[in-house]
Amino acid sequence: MGLKSRRPVRNSRKIKMAKKSFKLASNRPIRFYKIMAIDVIVRGSQGATIVDFHGRLDMYSRWHVKAIINQCCHTEFEHLILNLQGLTFIDSAGLGFLVLSSQQFKELNRRITWIEPQGFVGDLVNNLQIHELIAICPTERDALA
Repeated sequence: MGLKSRRPVRNSRKIKMAKKSFKLASNRPIRFYKIMAIDVIVRGSQGATIVDFHGRLDMYSRWHVKAIINQCCHTEFEHLILNLQGLTFIDSAGLGFLVLSSQQFKELNRRITWIEPQGFVGDLVNNLQIHELIAICPTERDALA
């Protein structure tokens, strides 16, 4: 008797439960949307472009940040400063993206500086010794100097 490939049997009860939507008192379905967990502000100052991050940089919000950093690569030809002081959380995808984009910016023979993050994110950056790869300054004034 030969081996036959079998499709996994799905429990029809679970599928039906997954398709149900929750109802409010007004009989409208509740819709869940992924809310962007990061706010990004881009501003110019003394010959540099400063990108301020506020919130969480994770695998979902990195696409939003990627579009902004790519735009900065096309418009900023001297110095890009990433202000990470407002970050409250960063995962491996977000941190990896920041490091890769910083390295790519350096390959374009441009200057990039991070402003040192605070709290959990700051501890992570210090423990990983990222300062050996990327210039990290404690304040915006030091980064502009």
